Amino acid sequence: MCDRAWHGMMRRLIACCVIALIVAGCGKLPRPFERDEGVSYPLADNIFLDGVAVPPVTGTTRPMGKLLSTAVAKILEKKYEIPAAVQGLDRSRFLLAGEVLTNNRQSGAPTDVSVRWTLTERDKEIVGNFIQDIDVTVIEWEYGSPQVIEMIGTDTGERVARMVLGDRFGEAGQDRFLGRSGVYLADVQGAPGDGNASLRRAMFVALAGAGVAMTPDPKKAVFQVQGIVELDAPDNGAQAIRIAWDVNDVNDASLGRASQANVVPAGSLDGRWGQTAAFIAAAALDGVLNIIDQHDPTQLRAPDLGGGPSRPVGPSRTRILDQVPGRAPPPPR
Repeated sequence: MCDRAWHGMMRRLIACCVIALIVAGCGKLPRPFERDEGVSYPLADNIFLDGVAVPPVTGTTRPMGKLLSTAVAKILEKKYEIPAAVQGLDRSRFLLAGEVLTNNRQSGAPTDVSVRWTLTERDKEIVGNFIQDIDVTVIEWEYGSPQVIEMIGTDTGERVARMVLGDRFGEAGQDRFLGRSGVYLADVQGAPGDGNASLRRAMFVALAGAGVAMTPDPKKAVFQVQGIVELDAPDNGAQAIRIAWDVNDVNDASLGRASQANVVPAGSLDGRWGQTAAFIAAAALDGVLNIIDQHDPTQLRAPDLGGGPSRPVGPSRTRILDQVPGRAPPPPR
């Protein structure tokens, strides 16, 4: 009975836990995945301006044409950090079209095979074009040497990158989110008992349940979330507890914090936290998601660019907490 009464008391205390959601440097929070009118998103604008769609090269077999386009797109993305793809970039600014030419040596062409590349802005004029001479015979070309395909991708990728990037060619970090996805949940610190492990596990379940992509590698994450617990010394049989959930970006810079505070019976959290951790994580979820939604660089990114976390728009999964008199209001419904 004592255990049941104690758990009941803890549930009531947690249910009355008041959350002060403090979002650093935030104004009005945009709705998830919706761009506010009049608000500038330079990084997202840059992604769309520099995106290059590379449809399969024509004038050859379709498998070969797709291999060539894929090789070029791969170089643009991996080496020059320019979003590029064979499919799925219908909103990109640039379109790169390639056509294979089988040359007649009597025409003075230096090689038997060439590729004519044309870079255009969608619904606008040609940005640039060039003919790439391939030093192979027609038979070697039809065989489809992987080395030749890689060479074409490397050479064409550099030429196109110079046209797309202009003065920015050669700069590192043109898109710092490329190759990153998801949220990394760091170890919780400062909790007594098994609180560090329990809180981390509970927050992981809460975020994943809200549709947020999670990653075990901090170097590949778009966001890092960490919980920090502070517990005051006992005073007249009670202890004040504060829990902060910090959200940082890829440079480990703070984007915001969701904070929780309450008073619990002294020593009540020194052992197993059990469902207490789940209640705390559920109550903090909206605050963490608001920060992620506001700073998510992928909400304007084309779907297949491999961006960061996203979640379905729907009703809040946070427990609705009662307000404690004299304290801040609970999270918004």
